[in-house]
Amino acid sequence: VLGLNASRKTASVSNLEAWQPRRHWVRRHARGQYLQQEEKVAKLIDWFIKAAARHADAIETLQDEVAAVQVESLNRFYAALKREDGLERFLVLLDHEDPTVAGMAAVYAMREAPERCRAVLARIAGLPGLIGFRAQAALERWDAGDWPR
Repeated sequence: VLGLNASRKTASVSNLEAWQPRRHWVRRHARGQYLQQEEKVAKLIDWFIKAAARHADAIETLQDEVAAVQVESLNRFYAALKREDGLERFLVLLDHEDPTVAGMAAVYAMREAPERCRAVLARIAGLPGLIGFRAQAALERWDAGDWPR
């Protein structure tokens, strides 16, 4: 155990010494390669799509804990997209064929593109089931000024 902790400490110190402020290179990818900003944004968008789908499945099956984990992931991915100047590419998700993805993107981007997001949520609100209900609830919250910061 001591050997593991010591090696982690050494590795983290050397990583900090080698760290450079945000340039075009970003966090190390699982394959050990550095991703450029454009690739990172593409990955973040892909991860957002998958997390939105997992969140919708969890909501439909009443798995609150799983849904909460996916919301945390969505929050991280969206924050990273904003940091990486990926919002313009993110807004393409408003036209996604899956209404759960388009709706989740609209909810997250409501402050950045309110007109487009309202239109997406209004379209989804016309769908039957829980997704339509949730989109309508989101619109009502926005109209009431009760939107989270």
